[in-house]
Amino acid sequence: MMLAILLVAMLRMVPHGRDVEAIARAIVDSGATWTEATWLAAVGYREGSYQLGVVGDQGRALCTFQLHNAPRAVLTDAGRCTRIALRRLRHSMAACPSAPLAEYAGAPCTSKVAGRISRDRDALRRRMFGGETP
Repeated sequence: MMLAILLVAMLRMVPHGRDVEAIARAIVDSGATWTEATWLAAVGYREGSYQLGVVGDQGRALCTFQLHNAPRAVLTDAGRCTRIALRRLRHSMAACPSAPLAEYAGAPCTSKVAGRISRDRDALRRRMFGGETP
């Protein structure tokens, strides 16, 4: 059921994305909780429009989750890209509860940038999924 809900919400954001299904499946297969899955869906959309092979930050940020210091294999491996993103998301959420994406974005927990990024992704995931539970 989680896969179906993720896929519908993600396809609403990127109706013709070639990697949407692979990324939705990878999120489910990663063992993410529902809350983590919705954060990953929001980050994946905002950072890379669910395009697995996207590269940003002058070549330093890889895959739809814009991972720094990640192996280039994440550009073609949705599972690996997602597992690394989930591990980093969990660490960031634990380190900065008031700005859950602060560390993920490479910012201090109390920075204005971290707060803005976290609020934006949280608002996006709530718009996409309408709350916390499927």
